[in-house]
Amino acid sequence: MDKKEIIAAIDFGSARAGYCFAFTNDETINLCSFKCEKYKGKTLNKVILNDLNEVISYGRSVDDYLEGGNLKPNEHIYERIKMNLYNNIYKIQSSNTLKTLDIIDVITKILEYLKKHAIEKIMETSKGMEEKYDYDKETSKIRWVLTVPAIWDEKIKYIMMKASEKAGLLKDAHRNLFFALEPESASYYCLKNASINQEIFDQPYIVCDLGAGTGDIICHQRVVIDGIEKIQEKCTPKGGALGSDEINKKFENQVLKLLFGEDSLVQIHEKFSESLKNNRKMKNYVKRYINLKNDINKFKEEIDENRLEKTKNIDCSIFFKNNPNLDITSLVNEYNKKCNEEWKINEYGEDEDDRSIEFPYKIIYDMTKEITDKVSEILKQIISEVPNVSTIFYVGGFCNSKFAVNMIRENINSSYKNIKHIIPTDPDNAVLVGAVLYGLSPERIKSRKSKYTLGMHAYVAWEDKFEDGGIKQYSEEYGWVCQNGFYNFISINDDIPYDNCLTRPLKVVKNEDDGSYGGHVIIYKSLKTNTYFIDEEGVEKIGSFCLRIPPEKVQKGEVFLVTMEMGGTFLNVSAYHKESNTRVHMEFKY
Repeated sequence: MDKKEIIAAIDFGSARAGYCFAFTNDETINLCSFKCEKYKGKTLNKVILNDLNEVISYGRSVDDYLEGGNLKPNEHIYERIKMNLYNNIYKIQSSNTLKTLDIIDVITKILEYLKKHAIEKIMETSKGMEEKYDYDKETSKIRWVLTVPAIWDEKIKYIMMKASEKAGLLKDAHRNLFFALEPESASYYCLKNASINQEIFDQPYIVCDLGAGTGDIICHQRVVIDGIEKIQEKCTPKGGALGSDEINKKFENQVLKLLFGEDSLVQIHEKFSESLKNNRKMKNYVKRYINLKNDINKFKEEIDENRLEKTKNIDCSIFFKNNPNLDITSLVNEYNKKCNEEWKINEYGEDEDDRSIEFPYKIIYDMTKEITDKVSEILKQIISEVPNVSTIFYVGGFCNSKFAVNMIRENINSSYKNIKHIIPTDPDNAVLVGAVLYGLSPERIKSRKSKYTLGMHAYVAWEDKFEDGGIKQYSEEYGWVCQNGFYNFISINDDIPYDNCLTRPLKVVKNEDDGSYGGHVIIYKSLKTNTYFIDEEGVEKIGSFCLRIPPEKVQKGEVFLVTMEMGGTFLNVSAYHKESNTRVHMEFKY
């Protein structure tokens, strides 16, 4: 592994993003801050781009830019980018102008911005050594570490890799860019936390990473090999759309939509987008909309055991403003009678539309419980699969809510009373800081579990077990073969050592169409341990590529080698023909 002088990590989250770095000669973590942020670490992961795709504003300053009435008609807001990827949506629409871009282009612009910001801070921190640390020209001095959810599949990681390449993070034939799995980074963070009893890590422990968009849960154990401390993955990562943003969605769908109607909810979103185009005239409308969103966020963040019987004022003036003919007071009273609630309308300003609605915290409790119950079921599944789990660590922005963590703890304790539950210091930045620690020593990962059975299409020698589903074909060169064979590289749940790669030989064949030589390689994944055919149910094609070899370089019976590098956090597949020194890499399709 190449030795780099600086490790710089970027945590690209669903709601927030940030960076930090360390000089490898002292390994002090520099956690940096953004404009308009009170705390070091991350900012809102939203961006305003103009028609030339230039960054006009990024992070929390976007809201200030909007409230100041600065947005121009040719400026476009993009947010919640990462959840589009999670949902396999590769185009993203601006929330104000509806302009659509390839998601890879939006991610590229954000990564370029964060890279520039990070380099400026590194230069500032290097204190007079600017000539030595000319990072913008010599990015090979930096190992960039980009965080990705452990539950993401390879094609989404591939999009992040291509965006990193376009943003100038990826150079040196990929040696200077690492992907860090988010809960794995948090595991590094916990291991290095001096306040945590180190004996905990000698037994299996779980890292539960709950952010804004997704929940990402992993189980590790510390092992010591030749005196070197390493981390071993004990089961495949689990999770899903279990972040705190799900509470916001539930509040909109189960409360606001119920109270004001779906049409009204659609109208305020559309009118907000329209108001941004005429921002100076509609400045008050923008402020009301942002107030509503901020109040919902505070509602979910403020809940604790002492507030369950209390209420929270939510600024709903935008609904009163948007629906002058709607008798909202009667709707609230009707709902109170029907559901035995005590929602109350309050006035708070001089404008007749300045109205808030007082909602009980019990609403947010119920919505939070829906998510924490799902998280608890995943945790229980892991505890049942992995013997002797000792501890659950809670990291990520959602875990700033001790109330939510307590709900999970109570759920787990009902079945497993001896499990320890720990929220480390600064859980919101655990992944970000841990990513730098991972970049300093990625070889400390002993092994990971394969999430899939991986293989490629090949004509494999016919066996009796292929009778049910195999397509039998005779070849003069190979005899009877299975035409739709799945040539296995590794099976689901197998241990994959760090930096592991596997190589399989394939025969060089002649392409009858154009007379060229080589081979067409198609890679598949499956969630079944024993997979025999590429057309079985549940088998999915993830990529393909062609190796072309000059005819004069081919001898009869020659093979080329297909290699899968699986020991890192990104699957890399390549084919190589030694005689012609020809190599190609697979590109993932999305």
